[in-house]
Amino acid sequence: MNLDTLAKTAGDVADPTTESLLAGRRQLDQAIAGAGARVAAVRRNRRPRRWGASILAGAAAVTAALIAVPLVVATPASAESVLLAAAEGAGEQVDEAAGAEYWHVVSEVEYPETGEFPREVWLGRTADSIIIDGIPVTDDGAPGEQVRTIQPESFGGPAVFISNQQITWDELEALPTDAGELGSYLRQVAQTSGGDVDDVLWESIGELLLESPASPSLRRAAWNVAASIPDVELLGDMTDAAGRPGVAVERDQLEDNWYRELYILDPSDGTLLEAQSIDADGTVVWRTTLIEQGPADTAPEAQPPFCGPDSVSGESC
Repeated sequence: MNLDTLAKTAGDVADPTTESLLAGRRQLDQAIAGAGARVAAVRRNRRPRRWGASILAGAAAVTAALIAVPLVVATPASAESVLLAAAEGAGEQVDEAAGAEYWHVVSEVEYPETGEFPREVWLGRTADSIIIDGIPVTDDGAPGEQVRTIQPESFGGPAVFISNQQITWDELEALPTDAGELGSYLRQVAQTSGGDVDDVLWESIGELLLESPASPSLRRAAWNVAASIPDVELLGDMTDAAGRPGVAVERDQLEDNWYRELYILDPSDGTLLEAQSIDADGTVVWRTTLIEQGPADTAPEAQPPFCGPDSVSGESC
């Protein structure tokens, strides 16, 4: 039973009290404590996400015990209507990335193996992109309790990701802003991945919107493309890890040996607040929460990586 059906069956639900929220939080904390070991094997089989191939990223696993906190039922709607509203909201925003040298994004990332950590990226228009991740590792670079901060690291050029393929900022700005044309292009790219085209298309939308300096017109087109993808479900009102209210939609890809891919968004301005991957047990095996983003004139100077062949330490990753 999905949350739409549950809401219709249960009827109106009262606003959550302080006591009920605390009770829900305690249940969630208990779930967090016991989930890490169970999910570690799942993460090892996960295909790389943005920057994921270059560094180990981690966080304590969070179960999808979201219904432990009472659901505030909003006016009934569909996933399509929410995504179309996000498209309109996105299109009305100011293009802050226009003319910027860097697009600076602060986020929080979570994987099961190590612990949630802050992440900052400076996506360069013409210069190399820079990243800072604070990742829990041991002395040998394996996941553990000792926390070290990864120094700024170059990625060899300006790039964002679509369907695990790098494109430059110039190429991003050249993407069609007509939803039909953008959808056709993204589907062509998705067909090269070897996976289900609709699955990859849904994830491409998240990759295109979560950290990239996409213009308002491109964001509007992307959300319109998302609204055309089949089998997307509306989960309803949901709070992201930063405590911000949003609306959750997801595409269940478990039958394709993948995950439930969930987005929490703000339909009023088209901001993608958070993306999650959830396994068949309801465990969050990956999460990225957008904290802030905006233009920047400069980025930190790239330093040698913490480990690997180009590091000063010479330690293996």
